[in-house]
Amino acid sequence: MKKRDKELLLLSLAFLFVNMGWGIAWPQLPNYMELLGGGVVMVASLSILFNIFSTVGQYFWGRKSDEMKRRKPFVIFGVVSGGSFFFAMAFATNAMLLLTLRTVQGFFMSAQTPAVSALISEISVNIGRGFAIFNGLSNGGFMLGNLVGGIIMDLTHNNYTILYLLSSLPFLVAILLLSLIKEPKKVPMDYRLIFRIDRPGRILVKWKKAREFVKRNRNITIVSFSVFIAMISSGMVYSFLSILIKLRFTEAWASWYFALDSGISIIFVYLLGYAADKLGSKPVIIMGLIGYALTFLLYYLANTLPLLILASAISGFKWAAYFNSINTYISRMSLRHERATALGIMNSAMAMGWVIGPLIGMGIISFLGRTEQAYAVDMLLGIVPAILALIVVMFAENDKNVRDGIFQIE
Repeated sequence: MKKRDKELLLLSLAFLFVNMGWGIAWPQLPNYMELLGGGVVMVASLSILFNIFSTVGQYFWGRKSDEMKRRKPFVIFGVVSGGSFFFAMAFATNAMLLLTLRTVQGFFMSAQTPAVSALISEISVNIGRGFAIFNGLSNGGFMLGNLVGGIIMDLTHNNYTILYLLSSLPFLVAILLLSLIKEPKKVPMDYRLIFRIDRPGRILVKWKKAREFVKRNRNITIVSFSVFIAMISSGMVYSFLSILIKLRFTEAWASWYFALDSGISIIFVYLLGYAADKLGSKPVIIMGLIGYALTFLLYYLANTLPLLILASAISGFKWAAYFNSINTYISRMSLRHERATALGIMNSAMAMGWVIGPLIGMGIISFLGRTEQAYAVDMLLGIVPAILALIVVMFAENDKNVRDGIFQIE
């Protein structure tokens, strides 16, 4: 095995364990908040404040990483922060303390995101393959974490203290693996989106140039605006889905659902990546947005486990279709020297969608009275922005014959 392949494998395995810890903890956060007495505002704030502070943190830590030309220390610091805050959440005694821990976690844990993105590009012989390997193992870790989290909740009769204590353990394995990586001395060349359910990717934007960039890049602007609307729908739904699953089934199923979802996304991710290469990214983005709408409809209808499992199948397909394709689209449509700005604008749109979406969901659920039906209606209304995002993306050109922002003649 080549040295750089070994470093990439170590990094990917480390984040398998990082995302395993994340997968144990994340699905149960809304339910934990409710147990500690938090209402719908506090549940929504878990997503809103985390994303705001994560976005600010990524800009801060990303600049520090670039200035120092170091990645590994920031990756390790972010991983240590993530595990430490999940460990601390085990001892939360009230809703405000849990919200505070989650918010501060967003800032400190975000140190890893820009550094990881840059490090993958620096240690990969083939950058596209490097991101594929990393995302595949990371998503596998998230799926394993969801499975383990569900088992823990089932065996401990919903003991959140044990759940969050155990969620911090995979981070220790990740830190050990990261310590073995030898960081190369190389200027980063690519900042692709790393798939996350509720976390924005790297934001690296010189805002003074952003307005000019938007005017010159119509297609990127359209797709980024569509992403913003799509993430409003995502924030509306996924901030509260765990609570609906708990009300209809059990806390354990709130974790097991996401395990199924993640597993199916892994199955489809390479197939849909191949489709994007052959057909262009736009058709696959459209499939993903249709998948969003169908998934949210099934959430509304899913009063039985077979329907919930069907929802997870379509949801896994839509994750695989949408996130890989928007990443590919922006990368193809942007000039090489502007790629970081292009991805930064899209990730900013994603982050803002995940701020506004939970606010809308909070309003809907509060207005309807925090019943099971209220949460279900929120899922159903999530279809509206998903359809709007679909309409908007129709106005963008396909990227089938575009490379580095230049249309190629067949």
